[in-house]
Amino acid sequence: MKKTFLNIMMAVPMAMILACSSSQTVTRVDADSQIDLSGRWNDTDSRLVAEEMVKDGLSRPWVADFMDENGKKPTIIVGIIRNKSSEHINAETFTTDIEREFINAGRVRVVQGGEEREELRRERADQQEFASAETTKKWGMERGADFILQG
Repeated sequence: MKKTFLNIMMAVPMAMILACSSSQTVTRVDADSQIDLSGRWNDTDSRLVAEEMVKDGLSRPWVADFMDENGKKPTIIVGIIRNKSSEHINAETFTTDIEREFINAGRVRVVQGGEEREELRRERADQQEFASAETTKKWGMERGADFILQG
């Protein structure tokens, strides 16, 4: 009886160890590949949607029409973008992705708006006091926007 009990006591931990151990395989993937682990909105989604939106927007005739009428590229501010979905989407990241795509496309000029513009104004005020006269940027020399994108 003792021998049977001892055999059972040794077999149970061995069975548990064998049952818990599983063979895992590691597969290497390309560094540029996109892997979605959660199924929720992520930075890759933000970048891809921004790329597609800007590509679509710039393919329309408004850019060429503006350039024909004004002889220059249109200037754009990417304004406030609100998330009205039930999913968590970082609107600031999305806004930055849209700005980057407009800049990289090279068909429009992008200027800052809102808090970023206020930060630039504070910097310009500091320059009036601390920078040399030759390098100080003058007040009122901001580039205005022809269009604002918001939504």
